[in-house]
Amino acid sequence: MPASKPAPDVLALIVCDQIITDRMTGKQSLIGMFSKIHARAFPASHPQLCVFVALTEGYDETEFEIRIVDINDARPPIVAGRGKVKFKDPRSIANLALQFHGLTFPEPGPYRVQIISNGELLREARLNLIALKPRQPQQPSPPVDPSA
Repeated sequence: MPASKPAPDVLALIVCDQIITDRMTGKQSLIGMFSKIHARAFPASHPQLCVFVALTEGYDETEFEIRIVDINDARPPIVAGRGKVKFKDPRSIANLALQFHGLTFPEPGPYRVQIISNGELLREARLNLIALKPRQPQQPSPPVDPSA
């Protein structure tokens, strides 16, 4: 029985608003990195979320899954994306950029953004959903007496 290949090493796992890839250089810019989402009501919708992952120490073709789950895995994932990366050399670095649209978070609290390969959790990042307090109506200012 052949020995199984070691899992790749995760150099970075970052949640952000947008990932821009320069067409000329291939360089990626991560815009609006965050670990909290504030919402006035739940379930809460979030229009767009991007996940950037940098990997190394990979061997051959490796399958990955990136998913967002609640802290206890009590529900199905909020979203999941799958893909494959072909490592030409274990010293090479593979950058993954995933973009998710129209996410719905059922309740406030901690969530986890995970990268999994071959059933093994490689790394996770926390994502906290925070309920904003309702706005208090502003009290009108007392009238100013011009003769004072």
